[in-house]
Amino acid sequence: MNRKSLILIIVQSFIIILLIWIVILMGSDEFTNIDIDDDDANQSFVEVNSDGLNQVRLTDAIKNNSGIISKEIVKSNKEMTFSNYGIVQATDTLIDLKNIQDQLLSDLSTLENQFKTENKKLKAFVTLNEDNKNISDQALSDQQILVANISGSIDNINILLKNLKQKVLSQWGDEFYKLIKNEKPIKNLQSLLDGKSRLVKITLPSSDGEQVIPKKILFNPINGSKEIEGYFVSKAPTVDPSLLGQTFYYLINSSDIRIGSKLIGFYQNTNDKKISLFELPHNSIIWSSGLPWVYVEKESAVYIKKPVVLKNEIKGGWLASSDNISDNDKVVIKGAQLLLSEEYKYQIKNENED
Repeated sequence: MNRKSLILIIVQSFIIILLIWIVILMGSDEFTNIDIDDDDANQSFVEVNSDGLNQVRLTDAIKNNSGIISKEIVKSNKEMTFSNYGIVQATDTLIDLKNIQDQLLSDLSTLENQFKTENKKLKAFVTLNEDNKNISDQALSDQQILVANISGSIDNINILLKNLKQKVLSQWGDEFYKLIKNEKPIKNLQSLLDGKSRLVKITLPSSDGEQVIPKKILFNPINGSKEIEGYFVSKAPTVDPSLLGQTFYYLINSSDIRIGSKLIGFYQNTNDKKISLFELPHNSIIWSSGLPWVYVEKESAVYIKKPVVLKNEIKGGWLASSDNISDNDKVVIKGAQLLLSEEYKYQIKNENED
């Protein structure tokens, strides 16, 4: 074999090897593309709808295995929430003040009757003393001292009663002073002294216009017991300086709630502008970028993430408002966190591809 033939064989062998590598590499890319296409077919994806909100579109496989549950929501009958909790007040000091008042009034009645008797006797002593000294000067002096002492005791009790009145008015208000004075108040407050009801002190947020005081408030104990109605009693003479608004007393006809309990109060909104509120379960709320959201099922396997404003925590969830949800929207109550994870996974995948 001459030299030229050997060189030709070597060149042909190199070309064959090169062609084999090209075929292998092209086949590898094709298989990789097939894998990517298959992977994309099994992935959820996120898109932005016409309102600028993210919506997650799940694959059938993920949807069938997710266990996601949606439920229609309706407007709550709680039209407006307070910005603060109500506190069940201890009324033992009020009972003590009433007992003191009753005792002082009893003592005053006794002294006034005694004063009438002894003062009448003093007038007789004066007449007898002037009439040929039928009563000695010493007896007259002793009677004068007795009457003066009784009068002084009456004055002291009246001062105590005045101070007690001021204390009740400054701490509780006029309706409660009527109660301890045994006058008939406008509300059935006697049940407080009998231990059959409770008194709630709550601050209502002030508005720019004249505030309309709700006559009735629906209280929701946070210990899980059933809701109970509270009825307006009076404006409280004391306020919490840390809270904005005016403070009021409400009477609830129940002795089951413990003294010191915190209650959430709701009342019908009497303002011109109505706020639509919804009761959302705890599991429906997800947090993203520091804000609360819910997923609303638009169609099968398509879920839109919508922002909400949480007003107050209630039994089993939140009272919330939103301009983006309405009656009969189907909100995800199970699996919302899974949808958020799918959204994050899609975003991470896109960032990696970029």
